[in-house]
Amino acid sequence: MKKIYQFLCSMRFGMILLLLIAVLCVIATALGMDGIYASWYFIALFAMLGFNLLFCSVLRVFHLEKQKQGLSQKAIHSEVNLCVTDETNWLKNHHFKQDGEVYLRNTFGFLGAFFTHFAMLLLMAAAACIFLLADTQDAVLFPGDPLPLSDGSVLYLENFSLKEDTGETRYRSTLSALLPSGEEVHGDAEVNHPVKFGRYKIYQQNFGYAAVIGVKTDEAPAEEPIWLDEPAFLSLDGENGIYYTQIFGNVVEHDGEVLVSRSGEMVNPAYEVRVIDGEKDETSLIYPGTAVHAGGVTFSFHEPQPYPGLRIKTQPEWTLWLLYFSFALMLLGLYLCFFIIPEAAHIKKEGLTIVGRKDISDQIEHYKEEMETNP
Repeated sequence: MKKIYQFLCSMRFGMILLLLIAVLCVIATALGMDGIYASWYFIALFAMLGFNLLFCSVLRVFHLEKQKQGLSQKAIHSEVNLCVTDETNWLKNHHFKQDGEVYLRNTFGFLGAFFTHFAMLLLMAAAACIFLLADTQDAVLFPGDPLPLSDGSVLYLENFSLKEDTGETRYRSTLSALLPSGEEVHGDAEVNHPVKFGRYKIYQQNFGYAAVIGVKTDEAPAEEPIWLDEPAFLSLDGENGIYYTQIFGNVVEHDGEVLVSRSGEMVNPAYEVRVIDGEKDETSLIYPGTAVHAGGVTFSFHEPQPYPGLRIKTQPEWTLWLLYFSFALMLLGLYLCFFIIPEAAHIKKEGLTIVGRKDISDQIEHYKEEMETNP
């Protein structure tokens, strides 16, 4: 049982969990399977890694005194490797502090591994908070229509395209936003390349085709285009008008029969529309470029236009500060691990014994060169 506990708290187990999480992240990114991040096995791996790091951090705190004692014993039982005339003053001048029988230096370096593990734990906590506390809003946006956001910002769609001029498929939403400060910002959102406006991150999620129907009355001869992404009844008096149902992406007439397809591609599109005008009540397919008069309104049917489905995310600002603090703490921990090496010195009759938690032979040579230069 003790061996199992030691393995679950070990760095080896943590590395295995990190490797599994990395593999799942690569699969999710490469195949666009975002659902992996919310799956039970991904959350379970994430939680186990968190507990592993927590136990590693706690154990390292309890072992700090043992590490210091072990280094002190190493200095006491090692051979002399440096001879100086006034050992006590030399040690004080080199920032060694007495601790019982030995003198210690760079003891802050013992905390390097703890800070690194704790920073990784904070990074995971920050990532979990960003994932769980993020406010997500899915929105459909048509050109020119404003989308008010919770902080007073207003989002606009300037253009949406499915393909580049080269013919390459590339879903791109060209957006602008008016921020509460009055600043106007612009940017493009593409698949896997969100755009950031203020505290909002906007993702290109999907797309659809909207019916574009021009409306013109005798009183208002100027045509007003209406974009529809769902069935709607358009009428002046509430009784006569048209009831738009859906778009068929490809309509083919063959041997007197009409074959329809709901394909996402607009090859030969047609609108399914119910026209109600007095006693007239009929449902038919209407092609773009056709106009229908009903209830004193002229309805002109234009080519269906693509529109984007956007996902708008925001998270509490403190989660980002927690993320920044975690990175700073990790850098500090790594610096302590690799550059601040604890040393212990013991005064013997023959001279000084100086040892480090890691190999400090280069440091010993530096001390010797220093003594030759300044005897």
